[in-house]
Amino acid sequence: MAPGGHFTRPTGERVREAAFNSLKDRLAGARVLDLYAGSGAMGLESLSWGAQDCLFVEPNRQAQASIRTNIAILAVQQWAELWPVTAERAVTELLEQNRIFDLIVCDPPWREGVTEVIRRSLSALLDHGGTLLVEHPTGRDFGPFENLVLRRQRKYGGTMLSYWTWEIVP
Repeated sequence: MAPGGHFTRPTGERVREAAFNSLKDRLAGARVLDLYAGSGAMGLESLSWGAQDCLFVEPNRQAQASIRTNIAILAVQQWAELWPVTAERAVTELLEQNRIFDLIVCDPPWREGVTEVIRRSLSALLDHGGTLLVEHPTGRDFGPFENLVLRRQRKYGGTMLSYWTWEIVP
């Protein structure tokens, strides 16, 4: 179930399937952050692939209601947490709490992109060996991300998936 209106753009089924097929070996027991959660489809998909838990971050009340409904329908309440705050506020609080994630899904509003605060902070929330998956319009990259290296990109029509990981510095 996705919220109505124009404030969310749910990730298409084909893109979701491709993303999680490419991450399947990394999902069992993963701690996931679904930043800019929208309908929560990406975080819920991670749980269906065996993630340990998922934190959904979404400030829009209508989208929050959809996430709560989807969590209840799928009966994943014990593995799902919803923060009704902006991505910037969530990142600040997560840094203060020293939270770490194995997978961060980042699908910001395409017109706005990612703020400098987010670009500088996400690597501190990502466990070494973890992946930052960024969904963005083809032809527009929301990076770079501090301390992270772009490992690959996959195009699906007007959607691009970019996979970022820690840069190993000798």
